[in-house]
Amino acid sequence: MDPTRYEELVYAGVLGKVIGVYMGRPFEGWSKDRLVEHWGFVDRYVADERKVPLVVSDDDITGTFTFVRALEDSGRYGDAGPQDFAQAWLNYIAENRTILWWGGLGVSTEHTAFVRLQDGIPAPRSGSCELNGQVVAEQIGAQIFIDAIGLACPGRPEQAARLARAAASVSHDGAAIHGAQVVAAMVAAAFTEKNVDRLLDIGVSVIPADSVIARVHRDVRAWCREDRDWHRTYERIAASYGYDKFGGGCHMVPNHAIMVMAWAYAEGSFRRSQAIVNTAGWDTDCNAANVGSVMGLVVGLDGINREYDFQAPFADRLIMPTAEGTRCATDCLAEALYIARMGRTVMGWPALPAPKGGATFHFCLPQSRQGFLVERSVHGMPGTATTENIAVGGTRALAIDWREASDRHPVRVSTPVLYEPTGGGYGIMGTSRVVCGQTVTLHGRAVSSGGSIRLFLRHYEPSSKKPTGLAYSTAVTPDAGGAFTLSVAAPDTEGWPVVDIGIEVSGPATSAGRLLIDRIAITGAPNLRLSGGPTRAEHGILGWTTDDSGNWGVVRKDRGRGVAATGTSDWTDYTVAGTVAIHCGELGGLVARYQGLQRYLMLVKTRTALRLVSRYDGVETVLAERPTVWAIDEKHRLELEVRGSAVVARCDDAELFRAVEKRLLSGGAGYAVETGMMRVEETSIIG
Repeated sequence: MDPTRYEELVYAGVLGKVIGVYMGRPFEGWSKDRLVEHWGFVDRYVADERKVPLVVSDDDITGTFTFVRALEDSGRYGDAGPQDFAQAWLNYIAENRTILWWGGLGVSTEHTAFVRLQDGIPAPRSGSCELNGQVVAEQIGAQIFIDAIGLACPGRPEQAARLARAAASVSHDGAAIHGAQVVAAMVAAAFTEKNVDRLLDIGVSVIPADSVIARVHRDVRAWCREDRDWHRTYERIAASYGYDKFGGGCHMVPNHAIMVMAWAYAEGSFRRSQAIVNTAGWDTDCNAANVGSVMGLVVGLDGINREYDFQAPFADRLIMPTAEGTRCATDCLAEALYIARMGRTVMGWPALPAPKGGATFHFCLPQSRQGFLVERSVHGMPGTATTENIAVGGTRALAIDWREASDRHPVRVSTPVLYEPTGGGYGIMGTSRVVCGQTVTLHGRAVSSGGSIRLFLRHYEPSSKKPTGLAYSTAVTPDAGGAFTLSVAAPDTEGWPVVDIGIEVSGPATSAGRLLIDRIAITGAPNLRLSGGPTRAEHGILGWTTDDSGNWGVVRKDRGRGVAATGTSDWTDYTVAGTVAIHCGELGGLVARYQGLQRYLMLVKTRTALRLVSRYDGVETVLAERPTVWAIDEKHRLELEVRGSAVVARCDDAELFRAVEKRLLSGGAGYAVETGMMRVEETSIIG
């Protein structure tokens, strides 16, 4: 494996995975007959025809790119075990809110496993047939979450299979684990092996020859050779391995068989593989995603869009809501580089420096757009601009070509930094990547002039509680070939979040031109002041992640620990303060350096004491404590200052404790409460 091409290939695998989800999601669960009758051959996106969004929150995406974080979080990388992945589940999953299908104990395999983990049952027993029953344990989830493991083990299918077993066993057992191992091994092998037949041989070689998944491979591949017609092969699969032969809502075996068929008939075409696996029906988003990750590696970046432009309609956008909200609004390139960073450690390769000095948006690989899409006009018409990634003298940039831009009809190109919460489906919650106190700076160049250019931030307005506010940089009108820099400071919106970063082109008359965006950086520390606590909207919270049960001005958890946090993983030094009144809780107070539900600092009032606590992978260490008694609903101002490894805690402006915590050096801030309710006033987070 050539390390110099590693990042590009990981990016191709990530794109293939995500495209598969976006292809198959609009008709998930449809039968082949219904799909053929409706579309004939599903070889394109049909989200618009179905009147549903193309970019969606989906467990296939969020689980895949979240659970792999166990490699880095554990510090064990290629040696990570089942309990390391279980810890990632507990840290990043907010119960009934993020990542999983919350179908209930004994119905949803993943929900069942999560309940086991919460009850203290370790992995792999948490996902075992013995505990949960074979039907539940052999559903499809182990397979759909596994591609990123293979991407972190380039050219090492055996290691990918070992890690896949560890990851899958948190929630699954039996045939489900074997299916996951096959996919992970094929993904790992596809970095160096481009022949799909040989990839299938490699995949099945890592599981027992007498397993049902191995038998599926032998049968389906033999039928493909005999039939030379995927419709005929599908009929054989339905007869021998169909949904009626296996229990539960979405069993591994039938869907794995469909995937083997799609790979075998792909003929080296990414589009054909997607068309076959989607038109075959059943769990289309899951199947298309696994097929897509392997085929993305097989054909590479150039081959994914060769027959159909899969990428332009979504421009790499991803929604990844977890209990740690930094990456709710992310993109395929960002996730690929994160996986590649872990993969380089697994492989023992030297780390690469962050592209373009650590800029958030850098467009450093071919075809990457990092979420930047042309917005529709104010009248709802398609925007009069296009974007593409181009090479510019040894680096790459995002090119924006516009026409018909005017003051009355400006052209806008933007990317989300926060997605709004939604009701139903896979929930969305996260924290904005830009807050008051921070500055967004763009470096670019005008290839041809003809318009006035501004950088903007779109944000919620406190008065309307809608995302209609726009904060602008100073406008520039560069000459052709002229470099320019634009900066805009995030405004004080009283805690209402920024949702988009964008570029606007306008002019006194209709104009046209081209500009190149080299990089966009987000710098500065938070400077947030809120009259209360988390900003809550119709379907949930805005700019916060929570697993509490509170409403306006209240943080509440009926049973156990609840946390509400805002901020991102790159927040380092700041002071968080808030006035709290604990009504009936076992504890309540502030959180800092929040990295998920299992990792944070907190200054809390228990029933008998004020306590400074470090929580790391669920283990709590009391750093300092002072006996204290408060009356119910008695108001006090708590303050938690973090600078490097130094921690200072205060109550009512008087210093309580000084301590050192060297493990938790970055992360967001907010509130915690346990089995009770706490009113919150006058929150501030100042860097």
